[in-house]
Amino acid sequence: MKTILIHNQKGGVGKTTTAANLAAALARRGAGPVILADLDPQMHLTAVLASGQAPRLTAADWIAGHPGAAIAVAGEPGLTLVPGFPRPLAITALPPDACNWRVLDSSAHWDDSLACLARSADMVLCPLEPDFLGLSGANRLLQTLQQQGAAEDRVRFLICRYDQRLAIHREVRARLEARLAGRLLPFVIHASVRLAEAPGFGRTIFAHAPRSSGAADYARLAEALCGAEPRKRRAER
Repeated sequence: MKTILIHNQKGGVGKTTTAANLAAALARRGAGPVILADLDPQMHLTAVLASGQAPRLTAADWIAGHPGAAIAVAGEPGLTLVPGFPRPLAITALPPDACNWRVLDSSAHWDDSLACLARSADMVLCPLEPDFLGLSGANRLLQTLQQQGAAEDRVRFLICRYDQRLAIHREVRARLEARLAGRLLPFVIHASVRLAEAPGFGRTIFAHAPRSSGAADYARLAEALCGAEPRKRRAER
């Protein structure tokens, strides 16, 4: 079982979008079963993928090891969601699960629970936007992880909402490639209208627009994490 913690200390960078669509991509690739856990008290992931469903198990129950079933995500065979809890969680360890992958959507606020998750995760995946705040955020996260004793070699950065036409995006991507030296994933999640639309329909990008660039980008990410050679991007916005 592999655990991926999705985290950035800056909000609005595509963290929840990445958690939902990476988990769906892993399940669709046959890497499942996949558990997607909403550990952010804002519960955006839950609002998107569990709208109208009464949870039988919350993140607080899951962390405590209480019995209960996660929610099957509509249109995504092999993917289940542990709905969020509206208050910060005290996490010292994750419960054992009968799954192949766990994808954790975290709070942007760094605390002892997040430090525990970062130390135990197989990968800390940090989505960021290609702007100068993204640059400073990447440096801040690396410093925080170092101070908390988390293994920096498990940290990977993912550029989201990238537009090749924008000079600022190209410049920041080049700076990140130089500064992060192997920690920046060699592909991006492109800016996509379909990705922005999907949450409003309560769907992942694969259920909403399977032939979109967003679906192709997240499928490519899942392939890379599974150790396969990523396919060339072929879909359009």
